[in-house]
Parts: sequence; structure tokens; C-alpha cells
Amino acid sequence: MRHIRLFSIPLYIVLVFNACQNKPIQWTGPKLIQPRDQLTVEQLQGESNPALIDLSYYAKPDWAGEARHRLSGSVSFFDTELKYPVGRDPYEGENIFPGISIDFITADGELIPVKKDIQFTGNKSKSFWDVVVGVGRVWQEEQDGDWSRASFPITLTDRYIGQARNCVATFVFNSDSISNVILQCSQETADFNDHQVGDMIVRLQAEYKPAIYTDSAQVIERHRLFKMRRLPVFPLSIIDINNEVSHYFKKSFYTNASTSLGALLIDNKLYMSPPETRHGLYPYPDEMRHGLYSVTKSMAGALSLLYFAERYGENIFNELITEYVPALTDHPGWQGVTFSHTLNMVTGTTGSESAEHLLNTLILARTAEESINNIAALADSPEAPGQKFNYASTNLFVLSYALQNYIQEKEGEGIYYWDLVRENVLMPIGADYFTVMHTVESDGSKGIPRLAYGALPTIDEAAKISQLFSNEGNYYGQQLLNRNKTREALGREEWSGNSTGDDYRGNKYRHSFWVSDVRAGNCSVEVTYMLGYGANYVWFFQSGVVAFRFMDEYDLDYNDLVQSVEKIRSSCQ
Repeated sequence: MRHIRLFSIPLYIVLVFNACQNKPIQWTGPKLIQPRDQLTVEQLQGESNPALIDLSYYAKPDWAGEARHRLSGSVSFFDTELKYPVGRDPYEGENIFPGISIDFITADGELIPVKKDIQFTGNKSKSFWDVVVGVGRVWQEEQDGDWSRASFPITLTDRYIGQARNCVATFVFNSDSISNVILQCSQETADFNDHQVGDMIVRLQAEYKPAIYTDSAQVIERHRLFKMRRLPVFPLSIIDINNEVSHYFKKSFYTNASTSLGALLIDNKLYMSPPETRHGLYPYPDEMRHGLYSVTKSMAGALSLLYFAERYGENIFNELITEYVPALTDHPGWQGVTFSHTLNMVTGTTGSESAEHLLNTLILARTAEESINNIAALADSPEAPGQKFNYASTNLFVLSYALQNYIQEKEGEGIYYWDLVRENVLMPIGADYFTVMHTVESDGSKGIPRLAYGALPTIDEAAKISQLFSNEGNYYGQQLLNRNKTREALGREEWSGNSTGDDYRGNKYRHSFWVSDVRAGNCSVEVTYMLGYGANYVWFFQSGVVAFRFMDEYDLDYNDLVQSVEKIRSSCQ
């Protein structure tokens, strides 16, 4: 594929790194009013550089009418060099917008991608980014003349650690052509310390090819049913009368919208804080994806092992790693280590979250064999299995590798354990498109989940998985996860978990869940939680409330949140 430099095509991309400022930059720009003065038909068809604007300009306004045209076909872009003015040199491909092709159809005022799964670009693009496209809207505005208008959510994610850049794209179209596409990214969950937080604005020349899809009726019906299964969503203000929880979610640290999304799950209902970005509200909160880093250890790692404990019996927790990972069979540090030890970070092996043990061993390794061989090259550690807590992402990858061989021994060659988790857990609860990062195999075969990082859930998917944990693995009478082990993870059995030695992240660790005690009113509340890099949290309260806060700016103080949530529903009764 030919790569053309930035100045030779109508594409302009700017990244603004706000975190270097002394204080958050508050967005005060105008919002969309009728008639629009930004992203007009003329501007979309022109070649002038776009500016960062309020995201209301990308959303369907209340005064819009139905689209005059239907859209059915592919919208294609090309690999393009982009400016990436962050505080370091770009990684390979990080300064390339990916060449992708998206198949769309329209129905009932929505712009529906024919395929909603993550689009891996590595085999056809030199870009650093893979893509997840969500469902958008189509409409018509009076001043647009004989053009209809569309916008859709799109998430860019790297294939190394799993950051998520939440973007919105827009264009105008008629029956056989579309304008340029403008895309803006004003919110993300990324590595703040690595200078990844910033705004992106893009003008892309698009190629549109009309097409009729033979399965369009099935795609539309599948989408309709999927929407019906979403958890009901209400404004947080309905239950947060004094705005205490909302205030916690709206705190600013280095940017003017530190939290990508905050919500409470109570009695099967989601109560959400408005999804703030650095340029107004994100127009598609249901489609917003979040890079949760080590939350993956619980949301995907624990989910997998607890499912297989239900499928095959609890003894899977006691299976030996060396029986299923040939590279570790003779490694002295892995003798006696069980599946349970890996999930609970008490393997007694060498590992940490340092560059030596995480970046060089896992992140930069592409294939499963390269990753496991890197781990096998690490030295022994003096502790015995089960003796000492030592947090290391390498443990979860070892578990993933072992699970794959365990499942193939049980089910047959070519059976992938994540397919079983998806078919028997995720799809039944309505989290069909929950995305986790896999290894990239050189022969084109399926990779295995990293399990230590790389989950990219929507809030609905995160809530449904969390709800399944909270309900002790039971989904409307179906026991999908092992009840006893799930209860142990949530502190509902006698086992208190492994002491972390007063780690700043929590004082106990149970099956990949952290535990801390917080004073709230007249009692001490034990809170169990998933925790990921950048301070991504999912908190489980003894009252049954689950709270979510997705961010990347390192607010590890949640005492105020616990006290505010306890006022809504107490755990101390």
C-alpha cells in the first residue's frame, strides 16, 4: 500500500496534550444551535483544516428531521501519515491513521455497522491502531438541502496495551456519494504517564461504494434485539439527590474531563453521570469503549476461571501450571504453582509491573509462544507458591496459556477457551461484543487472550459482567459461574483472601479482586473492587450496589465515593 505524506491529501490531524498545563483547561466553546455554523455541507466538502469544537455538532439535534436518503455500502479510508505532537517520538505506526473499510446500513434513523467486532488493521495497515465502530445516527437538517447527515462513534485502540480513544465521525451523504469525513477524539482511557492524553481532529477523504447486503435484515434484527437487552439507563441525579456522587465523577485533575464515565448499578438499573469530554458531552455513551488495563484480570481472567470451575468442577483451581505449560515444566520457580495461585498473585515466581517484567516480557511480545518463552526465561524467586503476594501481569498470561491447553485437552484440538466463554457466558448475558486483547500469531491463527490487560468494554458490558459476579454467577436461574468461588471472590465465605502487605491498592486480594475497608458513617464498610492502571475502578458494595469510574488520571482516593454511595443505600444495616 502506498503511504502519502500529510500535506499531499485533504487530511489534517492535531493532537493537543493538555496534561502539561498547570491546571485543567475548561471548555467554553459554543454548542450547536439552529442553523448550524460548524460542520456545514460546504465545510465538509471543502479542504480547510477543521477545528476542535463542542461534540454537540456531531450529534443529531432535536430539531432535525428524518434522513432523505438511505445508506448501504462501504466507506473506505487509507493509511495516512499524521502529526502526533506528544512529548516523545511516536511509536512505530502511532502516527498513522489506519486504512479501514466500514460496511454500513441504515434503519429506523440509525447508522448500523454490518460488523461490530473489533477491526484488526495489522494485516493491511502499518498503523498502530485497531478500530471498533459503533452504531450512529442519520438525519436531515433544513439547511443541508439535498443532503442527509450522519455521525457514528468510533474507538481507536492500540494492539499493545489496549488504550481507548473515543471519537465521533460525521459526514453528509446522498444516494450515491458522501462528503469528506471529519472525526474528533476528545476523551480516552490511555497511559497518562506516556503522554497519550490529548485531542485529535481529522479530515479524511472517504471512498463510498454503494452495496446491497443479503443479510441486512438479519443485521437489523440482531441489532434491535441487542438494544432491547441493554440495561435500562437513568440520569444519576435521580438517586444522587445532593450530587455527591456526581461531584466525585466530575473532579478534574490534569484535564477538564478526568473521568470518561461514572455510573452506579442498582437493582438491575444503571444510573449514569453525563459522559463528559474535553469538548462537551459524548453523544454516544452506550457505544463508548473504555481501556481498563488490569481490570481485565477480574473482568476476563476471573470470569474465565470461574466459568470453567462451573463447567468442569472446582478442582480446576488446583490444576498444576506445569502440566499445561511445557515451557515451564522444568522451571524451578513454577513447581507446585496452581491455576488458583496465578489468579491470586501468589505464585512465588519472579515478576512485577516494571518495564523488565511487563514491557519487555509481555507487551512487546506478539505471539503466545514468544510471551511464554520470555516468562520462562525469568529467574526463580525464593518464596514458595501460596506464601507471598506479588502482583505481576505475567501470572495472568500464564493462566491464559494454561487454560488454552487445558481446554484443548478436555474439548479437542482447535477449541479456543475464549470462544467457550463468549458462547456460554457473554452471549447469554447480552455482552456479545465484549472485546479483550489477544496475542497476534504469525501464522494467522487465533491468538489467546492476554488476560492481564486489554479489555475494552462498553458500560453496558461492564455492568452485565459485574452484575453476574454480584449475583454469584447466576443469570436468571442459570448458574454460569461457580457459585462458591464467586462468593469467595466477593468476601461472602469464610476465606478472607491473601494479604497484600498493606499494598496501596488494597489490603487483601481474592481471586483477582482487591479489598479495602472504608469508614462510612457509624460502620466500617468492606469494599471489593476491580482496579486498573490510571485508576479505573469497579467497586462492589455489601449493599449490592456496584459503582464504575473509568479514567486515566490516577485518582486512587475513593473514600468520598464510598461514603456518598452508602448514603444512597447502606451496607451497615
